[in-house]
Amino acid sequence: MQAAVRGMVDKLAARLASSPDDPDGWVRLVRSYTVLGDAKARDAALATARARFKDRPEVMSALDAAVKAP
Repeated sequence: MQAAVRGMVDKLAARLASSPDDPDGWVRLVRSYTVLGDAKARDAALATARARFKDRPEVMSALDAAVKAP
């Protein structure tokens, strides 16, 4: 099960690398890494998303909430 989840997260990360203008995708990716406990990947995705959407407060709020996901 964990391998399947990781595969889906990896696909999402690859899609965002080639088509990064998807704020909801970035929020999902950050939340996914948070749930998986992958702090290094989460922080890298978060830094990229924050730089890309720095002028969009609603996206910044969603990213902040994704970091706190249970």
